Amino acid sequence: MKIFNFILFFLITGFYQFVYAQSAALKHGQLTVIIDGIENDQGKVLVALCNSEKDFKSSGKAFRMATLDINDKKASVTFDELQPAEYALKVFHDENENGELDTNFLGIPSENYGFSNNARGSFGPASWEDAKFILKLPADTLIILVE
Repeated sequence: MKIFNFILFFLITGFYQFVYAQSAALKHGQLTVIIDGIENDQGKVLVALCNSEKDFKSSGKAFRMATLDINDKKASVTFDELQPAEYALKVFHDENENGELDTNFLGIPSENYGFSNNARGSFGPASWEDAKFILKLPADTLIILVE
């Protein structure tokens, strides 16, 4: 009987650990971002994943950032271990790899850029309200067109 109880104890403990691990995994999500519409394979694509309006409006701050190589005029990145929440993405094609979104003398971007939801701003960047989305668990994919 002791052996049976011992085996039963380990089966129950193992089942509990499996269920706990599965429920913990469901609390985190994965976001794959595909950037399309890139004019050429020169330079890099810079991606900023923002989890607040403050970070979204900031030029150098983000929840997570990535610098991507371009292949066949496309780039992609996967962000792991994300909590279910509101996020927004900013991307731009850093063709000359200087780490900045270049502009002309009028302040109009001379490098292509885009936002989540393919949001567009008028006389400036897209708003947080237009670009934000809620991460769907366990995984979500967004396609962003740069123009």
